Parts: sequence; C-alpha cells; structure tokens
Amino acid sequence: MATQPILSSKLLNQFGKDYVNVLVYLLKNNTVPSRAGLPAYPKVASGRLINSIDYRLKDTAQGIQFQLLAESYLQNVDKGRKPGTYPPISAIRNWARIKGLPKGAEYGIQKNIYKFGIKPTNVIRRAQLRIETFREFQSKYEKGVVDSIVRSIKKDVETGNRDFISVSIT
Repeated sequence: MATQPILSSKLLNQFGKDYVNVLVYLLKNNTVPSRAGLPAYPKVASGRLINSIDYRLKDTAQGIQFQLLAESYLQNVDKGRKPGTYPPISAIRNWARIKGLPKGAEYGIQKNIYKFGIKPTNVIRRAQLRIETFREFQSKYEKGVVDSIVRSIKKDVETGNRDFISVSIT
C-alpha cells in the first residue's frame, strides 16, 4: 500500500506566499479599533514586523508542515495584551519615536496599556479565514487538491498497487 501526500510542495509554497501576502495586507490595513475606542490604525511603525513575515515548509514524518515565521511580537499584535502589566518602556519609547510623538509620551502610553491593555487583532486567524472563504483562493486550492489526488491515484495504478489506493492529507 502506497500513501501519497495530497498537497504538493508547489501547492504548499503557493499557499505560503498567499498567506504571507494576506497577513501583511491585514497588518497594513487594520480594521480593528483599539480598546480605548480610538479608530483602527495600521499595525506598522518601523516595518520590521511585516518585513520579517515569511514561511517555511518542513518535511516531517507526518508529511510537509507549514511554519509561519515572524518577529516574536507578532503574537502580541495578534493576541493583544491584557490590562494589569506594564509593557517594556524601551519598546514603547522606540514606537513613539517612530510615530513622531514627543519625548516623555511613552510613559503615558505605557500607563494606558497597563490600565486598558491592547485589543487583539486576531490577524493570524483573519488571514486564514480570508484564504478559506475568498472565492479566488478556494478555486485555486480546490483545483490543486483534486489534481494532486488524481496524480496520486494514477501513480498507485501505474506502480501496480491495485489492491488498495490510499491518499493522505498532510
């Protein structure tokens, strides 16, 4: 019995590129308002985060694994920050400098984050949902999966494995 992965490296690479592009788009065009009721603003200051976003495909015993790569603070942007803890003042100072805020503003911002937290953007899940629900992506990946299944079955038949044809989604 031969088991062939349904998703090819080529299809997974295309997914990776699409996912990175959608994630960067959502960060640049944030539509989630802040906890303080202020309007939504892009989640881009220096560009370091969006420039760090990439992906890697890793071969594992279970198949090819998709890994999202980014600066560690993507998790803070995605999950937000609960009230009750102070963020590092150096990070706030750097952000305020990039945004052109006056010196000393970082202390008020830090206190505000302590009091109110930072609302999550859920940008990682929103990128996934966009790929799952947009017709352009659906047709691209549905066709790719069907083509991969057909190739897998064809290979099993050509190699003489007619007793049982098995495909796996990895």
